[in-house]
Amino acid sequence: MLRGAIFDIDGTLLDSMPIWDELGARYLAARGICPEEGLGEILFPMTIEEGVRYLKRRYALPETEETIRSGLMEELALFYRRQVPLKDSAAALLHALADQGIPMMLATIGDPALEEAALRRLGVWDCFEDMLTCEELKTTKKEPRIYLEAASRLGTRPGETLVFEDVYVGVHTAAAAGFPVIAVEDEASSSERAAIRAEADLYIASFRDLPPVRELLRTDWR
Repeated sequence: MLRGAIFDIDGTLLDSMPIWDELGARYLAARGICPEEGLGEILFPMTIEEGVRYLKRRYALPETEETIRSGLMEELALFYRRQVPLKDSAAALLHALADQGIPMMLATIGDPALEEAALRRLGVWDCFEDMLTCEELKTTKKEPRIYLEAASRLGTRPGETLVFEDVYVGVHTAAAAGFPVIAVEDEASSSERAAIRAEADLYIASFRDLPPVRELLRTDWR
């Protein structure tokens, strides 16, 4: 029987991945500049620093690179603090798990302050025991440390701790460490979909696709 759950945030609980396609365009539009078609696809594989340099050069922006970077981060913060939504039916699942006394942890590679602000605004922050970040643990999701530490803090073993992830690296690492894994579909991970399906214990297009929580908790994932 499951005794705990670990959730990734971006792309799993929060429908936040589209902002990375839109961030550059939002920044330019706020300054009255019409972005080129497909700007999001151009910027998506770049680091923030590479994207800043591209925007400055391509649009002849007068601001310094540091000022442009700050502007992008302001747009990102605004999105998380005021706009980002939860994935469909995520709140219902979290509250149902909490009602069943299942402790939950967050495990993220994202910005903890922005993600906490979003989860508080959306009314689900109090469902969780705590949030762990790869940065504070000096690790990545290519290593199982963040999942193992989260389970340790929950007081559960990997085999009785359900992990929710949206990207292949998280699914693969958690599954290899002995955690049952439910993969949540996200369009940003569409190129990895076949690999994710192959390694996840369950693949869902929406949290609505899950069985009732009591049935979920009784599932034998071995």
